[in-house]
Parts: sequence; C-alpha cells; structure tokens
Amino acid sequence: MLKRFMYLDTNALADYVSALEDGVRSSLERQDEGERVTFSDTPQAQFERLLSLANSEPDLAGWFPVESDTAFSEIRVGHLIDAECDIYIPDLVKALSPQGGLIDALNRIESIMPAMSIFGADGMDDLPSREQRDAVKLFSNALGGSQIAVGELDESAWHLAGQLAPEYVKSDVEGRARLIGKVSNIWQAGQWKPLLALPGTSLIPRADRRKMERKRPAENEREHYLEGPAVMLDVLAIYR
Repeated sequence: MLKRFMYLDTNALADYVSALEDGVRSSLERQDEGERVTFSDTPQAQFERLLSLANSEPDLAGWFPVESDTAFSEIRVGHLIDAECDIYIPDLVKALSPQGGLIDALNRIESIMPAMSIFGADGMDDLPSREQRDAVKLFSNALGGSQIAVGELDESAWHLAGQLAPEYVKSDVEGRARLIGKVSNIWQAGQWKPLLALPGTSLIPRADRRKMERKRPAENEREHYLEGPAVMLDVLAIYR
C-alpha cells in the first residue's frame, strides 16, 4: 500500500537505516540487457527498507508494533514502536505556534494599550499583565515553530506524545494515522506532565517541574497537561 507521509524525520531515518545496513546507500545501479539504470535512494525507499529490516530483525532494531495494551509492559526506553492512533495537537500548543494567532493578539494589545489609558485602570483590568505577556512570548519562542503531537489509542488509557520539528512536517498531522518513533520516556497512571515541560520544550526549572508532576492539576488546568500512562517519543514518521 502506498504511504502518504505527514511527517518524516529524514535525518533520523538515514541514521537508523545506516545502523541496520552497515552504511549509507546513496544510489542503486541495475543493468538489464546492456542498459544501466541508476536509482536515487529516496527517503521513501529508505523507510520501506527500515520497515523490512525491523520486521525481519526485531530484536536488533528494538522493534515493537503496538497492537494492544499488553505491549506496553515490555516497551523500554530506546525501543522503536509502531502504532495506529488518533493524533491531535493540543490547543495550548496550537495557540503558541506562529500560526496560532496568540502572539499577534498580544502584540496588538500592546500597541493599543497607550490609547486605552484614557479609560483609566478599570478599562485594563481584564488584560494580561506585562509579566504574563512576556511569559507567553518566551514559551512561544522556545517552541520555535515546533509542535507537540499526542496520539490516542483505541480502547486504551495509554497516550503517545512527541515533538515535531517544523522542517519535517509535510502536511497536517491530525487525524487517524500510523505513528512510529523511538521511546525516550515512559510515565505511569497518576502522573501528569505539563505540556510545556515535555522533553525538548521545557523552560521550567527541574525542581519546579518535579513539584508540578507530583500534584494533580486543578480541573481548569488539565488541558495543559498530559496524563499518564504515556510514552514520550522521538517521532520518526507519521503517515497513512
């Protein structure tokens, strides 16, 4: 079946294939009845070889297709997993992205604040403070255009999550798709990880992050957290 990639980390893909094949293949030549044809080694071709190699040598590749909850009892950091799931980008992450509009809105607020001073302090009570605006901009800059994708599995409490580098995003990743990635962290039921403190995006000091993770977030804050059990991934591919 032909694959349509919404996300493909070509650098990680080349590394994985090279490790399994003992080298990088840049091209392939075939000769048939005197005619020589050279084929480029495309990322799509590399990905198909990776799947073939991983399925034929699962122990060497650390390959774990996820078909039920029982698979998670065996998964460890470093394993390469493959799961079909419903993928979404949390609203908080969308809002902080360059396309989310939140930063533009804050900039517009700041541009009109001098004019709003004529209404007195009461007219500005509901506006975010300078500290709040600066904090939002700091987090947005830290993401740098990256997104955090979350995958929900059928009839399972487990979540999959991973950061997506903007240079590898080919199209909208949300919806039903296959997600492949290398496990970087695992947390169990009852643990809550702030979305903005997940690996690769954290600006929260370690001590504060640990404190946040030990307590259950308030009801109105839960959309900003990812509840365990969950697996954090270095995402390799999203396709359907």
